[in-house]
Amino acid sequence: MKELKILVAETKDFSPETKVYLEDQFDVTLKDLSNQEVAEALNEYDVFWFRLKFNLTREVLTRSERCRYIVCPVTGLDHIDLTVCAEKGINVISLKGETDFLKEVRATAEHTIGLTLALLRSLPAAVNSVKKGIWNRDLFKGREIFGKKVGIVGVGRLGTITASFFKTFGADVSGFDVKPFASEICKPTNSLEELFGQNDIISIHVNLTESTKHLVTFRELQLMKTGSFLINTSRGNIVKGGDLIRALNEKIVMGAAVDVVESEYDIEQDELVKFAQHNDNLLITPHIGGNTWESFEKTEFFLAKKLVSFIQDNR
Repeated sequence: MKELKILVAETKDFSPETKVYLEDQFDVTLKDLSNQEVAEALNEYDVFWFRLKFNLTREVLTRSERCRYIVCPVTGLDHIDLTVCAEKGINVISLKGETDFLKEVRATAEHTIGLTLALLRSLPAAVNSVKKGIWNRDLFKGREIFGKKVGIVGVGRLGTITASFFKTFGADVSGFDVKPFASEICKPTNSLEELFGQNDIISIHVNLTESTKHLVTFRELQLMKTGSFLINTSRGNIVKGGDLIRALNEKIVMGAAVDVVESEYDIEQDELVKFAQHNDNLLITPHIGGNTWESFEKTEFFLAKKLVSFIQDNR
């Protein structure tokens, strides 16, 4: 396979072990690209490896004449036009569906708990207050997870792990999913509306599809209990941004913390980002849920082996 050229287009902290493994199999180049360079790269390399930096739209992909493999170490592929890939015979190698392997990758679930604690205890505001020379604990009386009712939207792999974390904190956990799940993980509810109406904290863990886009709108948010909180570490388009802002402004939702927004490739125009710049009841992190040293090392090496096996099996 040495005749195949592979480009790793996001090189920061790329796993050294994976780099060595790939170099034994391919002609490998590690080079950070700008958005403007992606289309050209797809014409120069057989394999294009990236994380979440680029949005591979129809416009970009239709210009590709050489690339036959796209490798992306994530489960959600909404930043890649899979229809065009199928039309052009481009194989997408990802973590989607790798259930057994992903049981050991828990970074996003941990980040969900971190966001919840940061929100309930006003940690960013408290840290900034001390930096300004203010030492006033009365400004930051928080809330505990213990004893709270937590609702999990989407009780798949990450939802299950997150539910177990919340239960360890002493929360009463229930869940809703279109697919059946084990009741010992969390108590099933009959509908999304029921879940939103009976819990103090809602945590979202569903894949983005046509059916889940804007799954959560003001219709669901207005059902939340007074003083409740929303956490979203799945995809930005699951929650309608303008509706969340309305719920926060009207004090229906006390606070929200998200790791994702609807316009991640144009954040200066994203309405949630604009709102968070002037409001402390919305915390946003830049899609770092799975962004840990451990998860990068595990997933990159796993995908490198998956890529090699796929090519060998399809020759």
